[in-house]
Amino acid sequence: MNERLIKFINRIYFGIYLYTRGLDIPITYVGRKNYYRGQLGFKLCCFMVLLYVDGCMALLCYLLRFIFPFFINDSSTFKTVYFFLFITIYFIITQMTSLEGDKGLTYFEQFDQESRSVKIKWMIIGAFIFFFGIVLFIIGNKLYYNNL
Repeated sequence: MNERLIKFINRIYFGIYLYTRGLDIPITYVGRKNYYRGQLGFKLCCFMVLLYVDGCMALLCYLLRFIFPFFINDSSTFKTVYFFLFITIYFIITQMTSLEGDKGLTYFEQFDQESRSVKIKWMIIGAFIFFFGIVLFIIGNKLYYNNL
């Protein structure tokens, strides 16, 4: 992915982290720099990614049901494919955006040194992005599951 896009996404993650105050000072353990990851902040970021993946997949399935009506229905085969595709896309996104990686933690260290006004700006942007994920999830699931 483009480095600027990864940095932008990690700023959104950092904005969400700031709501929980979950990021602490870096700790060096066995020669590697590590961070205490605030569990609530990390879970909120993962939850946001899950909302986006589920909302987008539900919208995609709603649109594909007109092309493949025989496959996209309430069958167990489709549910199995949906589940594995959902988990795969989630892990791909978290790996590409360095949510769980060292690059993301390095970005967090850089972002933590910025001024308070910049942190507040990213907290607001993070809240809007999180809210949009909730709206996308609701719209996608309403469209898909109400039209089975």
